[in-house]
Formats: sequence, C-alpha cells, structure tokens
Amino acid sequence: MKKSQEIGTVGGRVRDWQRWAPYAAVAWSLIYAVLGVIWAVSGRGFPFAPEAVSNIMEPLLGRFGAGVAWIVVMLSGIPAAVVGAAMLRGVGGKVFRPLLITAGALLTGILLLLMTGLNLLVKVGYIPGVILGLVTAEKIQAYMESWTQWATIHQFLCLIGGFLWLAATVCYSRRSGGACLYCGRQDSPEGWTSTITAARWGRIALYVAMVAPVFYAFTRYAWALGFPLGMGEERFRSGQESGLWIGGLSLATFGLVGATLMLGLVQHWGEVFPRWMIGLAGRRVPIALAVIPASIVSVLLIVGGIGIWSGLNQMVVNLVTGGAENKEIIGGLIFELGPTLLFPVWGVALAVATLGYYYRRRGQCKVCGRGALSQPTQQRAKSNEVQS
Repeated sequence: MKKSQEIGTVGGRVRDWQRWAPYAAVAWSLIYAVLGVIWAVSGRGFPFAPEAVSNIMEPLLGRFGAGVAWIVVMLSGIPAAVVGAAMLRGVGGKVFRPLLITAGALLTGILLLLMTGLNLLVKVGYIPGVILGLVTAEKIQAYMESWTQWATIHQFLCLIGGFLWLAATVCYSRRSGGACLYCGRQDSPEGWTSTITAARWGRIALYVAMVAPVFYAFTRYAWALGFPLGMGEERFRSGQESGLWIGGLSLATFGLVGATLMLGLVQHWGEVFPRWMIGLAGRRVPIALAVIPASIVSVLLIVGGIGIWSGLNQMVVNLVTGGAENKEIIGGLIFELGPTLLFPVWGVALAVATLGYYYRRRGQCKVCGRGALSQPTQQRAKSNEVQS
C-alpha cells in the first residue's frame, strides 16, 4: 500500500489534485490572512457589510454581525494554515486525526455555505438570459459590472478556498487512514461505493434533484405565457408591464438546461460523447467535466436555498401585509416560493447524484490496482448502464 502511494506521487500532472491541493489550501489561507490584515489596517474592503444582516441575497456569515465575521476571517487565515501544515506533515493518532479532519470539514462548510450567497446563484442563473438577449442593454451592462464588484470576487475566492480545503481534508483522511491517496479504497469491500450500488442510489438522487428545476420552470414559463397561477391580477399585470416575467425565463431556461445536463449523470451520453458532437463523438467524457460543474452548482443551490429559507418569514409577512387575499397568499406560497424552497433539496440531491456518478465511473485505480471488476460484475454493471 505504501509503495503504491509513493508511485502515485510522482506524476507531476495538473489533474493529480491529490498532490497539489493540500499545498494550495495552505497557500489560500495564507493569502486570505494577508487580505484580513489589509482590511483591518486600511479599514476598507471588508466583505461583510453591516447592511448584509437583513439581506437574504448576501452571504449568511454577514447575518451574525461584523464581530463573528471577523473571527471567522481570522480563523480562516493563519490558524487554518497551521491545520493544513499539520495535515501535510501527517500528524495523526486517535486524538489529532479526528480533530484535524473535523477542523478541515468545518472550514470547508464555512467557506462554501456561509461565505457565499444567494446573489451568486442569481448571477449564474442569468447567464443564459444575457447570452440570448432576453434582458435590456442597460440590465446587461449592470449585470456585467456586478461581476467586477469586490463582494462577488470575494465569494468566488471563498468558493475556490472551500473546494481546496475539501480536497485537502479528503487527502489527509485517506493518507492517515491507510487508504489509497488517489482513489480512497482500502483492502476491505467497497460496499455502498461499489459501481453497481453507487449507480442505484445515484439514480434515485438524480430523480429527486429533477423535481425542483422542472417545477420552477413550469411556474416561470406559465407567468411568461400569461397564466398567473394564483397571483393577484394587479401584481401579475405589473410584472408583465415591467418585463419581470420575461426576465424570469432566463432562470427557468437555465433550470431546464441544468435538469437536462443532470441526466448525463445516469445516461450513457454522460460517459461517451454522442454522435452529433462533431470532433468528440465516441470519446469518453472526462469525469471531471461532469463532476466539477455539478459540484459547484450543487453548492450554489444549497447556499441559495438556505438564504431563501432564512428570509421566508419576512416574505410571508410581505404577502400578508401587502393586502393579498387568502387565495393569493396560498398561490404565492405554492408557485412563487414553493420551487425556490426546494433549492436545498435540489442541491443536496445533485451532490449525491454527482458522487454516485464519480463512484460509478472511476473504475480500477491505476495507482493501487484496486477496483478491478470480475467478469460477472462487469456484465451486471453494463446491464445497469444500458437500463439507465
């Protein structure tokens, strides 16, 4: 086992994230520590503004106040780098191993879920509308300028840091636990991570993930086509005059495109490029081509959904105090808020389906040799792929 891991550390390839991700995570924390010093000394650039406390679009960390935000920023710098250095040195044992893994997991969750916000999901969701010209030139200009704002750049920085720390924690867990650094397998049976089992629960997770985008697209397309779906006549007409419902087509289209692409996690064309893709037809789809974007989208959906749920009480109050009738309130809860309240479910289910896709496709490890399928198992796996 040790020999196989040593062989796996001499590739030098960029895609060998198991080699460079832990060092990149430490470097990220050191850079973030420098940013924290700059913010403290200059008094400018701190990304968690006081007004973010009541804004559901902003990162969740800002809701806890500037004091808590500063503590998290400081812990994400030098202390996190120290944790990363301990991981690189292979510090283990019954006490330190669980502590280091827990620290890495907490930092990953904070960076991905608390330091990114719903506004990042909205920006990504409007990409198809901007490309297809579904919004006005003024809105396109404002949209492009929003990508250059420091708050948005900081969220992307935290997104990158979160995934780097996730990778670093996984690498440390594998190395300190006696598993293969590259595939994570041990000599024991694979169990729920086996090809056939992962294909089964991954497919179930995908079907769960499909509910939210289809429901969301149904409501937004209905509004654009003139069906209010329980919405008050005055409010619906106002949305038509302002072009709000047409703008919603962008997010609905993005959701449908995403739902279609998600099918590739269980379909054959998610493994081999279809014939109509000239120049790529017949070639194997790189696992990273599906796993990386799906992982990012799943995080954005979870974060966005948490942000929406955190502001649910205020949104319900706005419906009630806005003079809406009971029928309009029920319609608003079902058709306006309903699909967005499913975003966390969508995100978690997509993450699970993506993990199932990875386990299903990773095959035999080229480093440790584990994961080779027997002939009957290969036949069952191929049968499952055809059925999916």
